[in-house]
Amino acid sequence: MLSLSEQRLLLLTLARIDSRAILQHGICHTITASEIANSYNLPRDQAYELLIHVAERLYERSVVICNPDPERPDVSHLRTRWVASIRYLPSRGAIELIFAPAILPFLSQLKRKFSSYRLEHVAPMTSIYAIRLYELLIQWREAGTRTVEINWLRERFELGDKYPNIRDLKARVLNPAIDQINTHSDLWVNWEQHKRGRVVHALTFTFGPKPQADAPPTTALTTLKPATLKLTRAYVEQHAYPGESWEEAWERLGRKQEQQDTAGRLLG
Repeated sequence: MLSLSEQRLLLLTLARIDSRAILQHGICHTITASEIANSYNLPRDQAYELLIHVAERLYERSVVICNPDPERPDVSHLRTRWVASIRYLPSRGAIELIFAPAILPFLSQLKRKFSSYRLEHVAPMTSIYAIRLYELLIQWREAGTRTVEINWLRERFELGDKYPNIRDLKARVLNPAIDQINTHSDLWVNWEQHKRGRVVHALTFTFGPKPQADAPPTTALTTLKPATLKLTRAYVEQHAYPGESWEEAWERLGRKQEQQDTAGRLLG
């Protein structure tokens, strides 16, 4: 699973793509430090450094696509990078991403997936699990309810061995995701657990559109900020864990502040 920062960069780039167009290899997609500064609430000089860092992380990432070609049933999987190359434009405070050739046929489909909801509903989220759960709810929106096995949900979240205890899964994944969907998106969602004996084996999500008056106002994607974060570089560096990158520390501290903001609203 892409990190939160990598997914934000991908969303910013996909927002420029015409989902009806046939994408050609070699087309450059420009992302500026100003856009990152607006999204992360950072000074512009810090934003360019972060933009380069996240782009280079995305460059190292690959994605596996199952049954990629209906005309080639013998091909079960395709592994490809997201990005083929990065061009650096320091004088403009920008970079240019060129997508890998093998991913191009799937980008329009991915754009249509993101376009099935307004991108501003996920841009303020600071939990990658909130974004993934929101995407699942959108897929199920006609039903309004869905029961899933815990193991199935863990696979969709790509948790691996993390949070094997249901208490940790709720505290680290489910509760923050539900809170952020209810706070930032156009959906409301509740959930309940189902036990087999003493073991929680499944969850039921009940959800629907918020009343129009409660829906977040339409805002340009590049002007959105994750919650009300005011994290300076000095603060992040001071509070980073040993061995933790600046980006990882920024995301962790952002999640912590988001939880504190939510608690403050509930107590206030």
